[in-house]
Amino acid sequence: MKLLILPIQCSLTTRLAIYHIILMTTDHNYDLVQTRDGTFTLYSREYGEHMHSLSGAYEEALLKHVYPSGLFKRKAKSIYVLDVGFGLGYNILALFAECAKKNYSGSLSVISLEKEKFFLSTMDRISFNDERDGMYSLIKKAYMHGSVRNDGVYIKIEFGDARDSVKKLTGISFDAVFFDPFSPSKNPELWSVEFFQEIYRLISDTGILTTYSSAFQIRMALIEAGFIIGRGPAVGGKREGTLAAKSMIIDPLGDDEVLEMRRNRRAVPYRDADLSDYPPTIRTRRNEEIKK
Repeated sequence: MKLLILPIQCSLTTRLAIYHIILMTTDHNYDLVQTRDGTFTLYSREYGEHMHSLSGAYEEALLKHVYPSGLFKRKAKSIYVLDVGFGLGYNILALFAECAKKNYSGSLSVISLEKEKFFLSTMDRISFNDERDGMYSLIKKAYMHGSVRNDGVYIKIEFGDARDSVKKLTGISFDAVFFDPFSPSKNPELWSVEFFQEIYRLISDTGILTTYSSAFQIRMALIEAGFIIGRGPAVGGKREGTLAAKSMIIDPLGDDEVLEMRRNRRAVPYRDADLSDYPPTIRTRRNEEIKK
């Protein structure tokens, strides 16, 4: 895979920029916003939150997902990644950039799940002014056409409800899962025990799931799905994330900590038995279980 990367360069203007700058209003209830590392994210007016941390959208992809995944410690000849929540494609871009930085010469396959199909015009406005622009062009091509192959790289975007898409994935064992939907309270259908069971089915015995959430109900959902869980890194102003795996390849939470979490009613997870319920139904079901 012939990809190269240069260090991220931020001008003095960018470093001194206001924390939250809305550059333009896009279609479909999203605003384009600049973050502290100079890269851009989208603010969803529907959910009332940003896709990425305002401390740095690209930084979050690199530090919350790519590094903690442990992909480059294995020196594998091929890498398979499941990206839940494509967004603007930063998780894939950060993965490509790190592959280039480490002169990775194997094949790289990424399947990304994404509900929305109208971000291309926004992505066309995004540039990095370094060699990531070439990588990003490949990612945009995959977003436009659904998939792309190029020099050992394969990207496929599955559009639609991720619950439907994940059930269709078979015959693949993923080395990492970048789990990056909107927050559990806004997007509960993708944080249920049953959805994580599908992820458990697809991840390899040495694979690692990375996510920014450390909420009790999310960690308990992962445990009920069969995962061992541990702490993920804190990035910017956000608290620690969560790592999950099938085996002890991560540092797990202590037994006492897990027992204390089980006793906390906030740890009651979201449930969606048929992977088909509406978000309000899923939230109501959890609230009723908490009351009981």
